[in-house]
Amino acid sequence: MQKLKENKDILIFILFAYMILTSYVSQTLYAYVTGASTLVFFVVLCVLFLLTVNLPQRLKKPDWELYIAGAAIVIAGLNLIIIGSNKGAVLVVADMALMLYLCDKITLSDRIKRLLGVVGVAVMIPWYAYVHWYYNFNMAGFIFITILIMGELLLEYIKNDYEFYYLQYVQILLYVVTILFTFCYHARGAMVCVILAGIIYLLLPLIARGKLYTLLVLLSTVFSIAFTGLYIAMGKLGVNFRVLYKDVLSGRQEIWGELWEAFLKQPLTGIGSSYELKSLFIFEVHNGLFDILTVHGVIVFILICILLIRKMCETGKTQFKFYPDKRLAAAGIFCFLFASFFENCFIVPPYSVIVFVLLLYVLDGSSYVN
Repeated sequence: MQKLKENKDILIFILFAYMILTSYVSQTLYAYVTGASTLVFFVVLCVLFLLTVNLPQRLKKPDWELYIAGAAIVIAGLNLIIIGSNKGAVLVVADMALMLYLCDKITLSDRIKRLLGVVGVAVMIPWYAYVHWYYNFNMAGFIFITILIMGELLLEYIKNDYEFYYLQYVQILLYVVTILFTFCYHARGAMVCVILAGIIYLLLPLIARGKLYTLLVLLSTVFSIAFTGLYIAMGKLGVNFRVLYKDVLSGRQEIWGELWEAFLKQPLTGIGSSYELKSLFIFEVHNGLFDILTVHGVIVFILICILLIRKMCETGKTQFKFYPDKRLAAAGIFCFLFASFFENCFIVPPYSVIVFVLLLYVLDGSSYVN
């Protein structure tokens, strides 16, 4: 058991490899396994929790993060029971709460960090060599984001390990090529987020440990809720324009408008995931935090936001100037957070697993207490 505790990052590697290879290689395989992904992530997080946290010891003294995470899961479960909704939806909250609680308590070994980078770019050749039209364009954009972030991290380690400093030009090339590929796939949201990630990467050493970093955290998290209101207003006012041959108003304004109306009728419990949308043939919120708010209610939303904002602000304490790998990972996290304005993204696998891994890169067991 002690050996397993010391090498628990191997379990994270296996989880990451499973999510990447089952999601990014074949659309058929992805469709087959995606339904169980939140459960797989939950089971792994529970094992990691048991290996990392001495629960009896933690309960002896106040651990507010643990209480908040536990309360979010319990309240989400009770809400789903009260409204008679699909109980499996609690796994989304459980995964979010556990990954945010654990992300600064686990240290990744140097070997695992590099292996995660290898797996992250393992699908680069087929995705950069062939057009995958059968994949949803938004998902294709997220795949390119993943390849970019993990590729940049791997190149950074190789560059420093072997003093191949010319690889910085390969890193720049990878960034430019990724923007071009998202453009070719008409993955507008992903393209904008990749550009934002580059800007944030340049700014991180300047704004870390300051109010601007806190503002960036707030803009990338809770502002996503305000964004839905802005988008709905654009639809009502008829404000629209075309980007990459597609209208900016993609129909989400109708989905979000309907969800706001339903949510405001029962804000404490949320509407559950069994709610039948009239504006779309499936229940798909297309916004990570708005999904938690509408499905699970305002109390669960506040608890998850407390954990998320707290951990994101914690990443801002990093000396990014001296840790380029952490800087790359942090830019990647913000990339996924902004991408979740238009997709559920970081709250569901494989993206939640990727964000979890990136948080581990940045925080690196910074507050580990057994």
